[in-house]
Amino acid sequence: MTWDYDDNAFQKQAQADPIWGLERLINYGQGEKKLNRELLEKYLPQLNIPENRRAFLELLLWNKPF
Repeated sequence: MTWDYDDNAFQKQAQADPIWGLERLINYGQGEKKLNRELLEKYLPQLNIPENRRAFLELLLWNKPF
């Protein structure tokens, strides 16, 4: 779990704002949690993440070269 949110607060916020939840998972990690592929495909263009991570995720999702 991250230093600034407990599990309940994180889940509540992530359900209310899926983009926020994905950004947190990608940028800071959450231990053993996995990214939801459907949400990632839907919101990837809108995420505020570093370009190298975006390129890597595009490679994994769509085999898109970078």
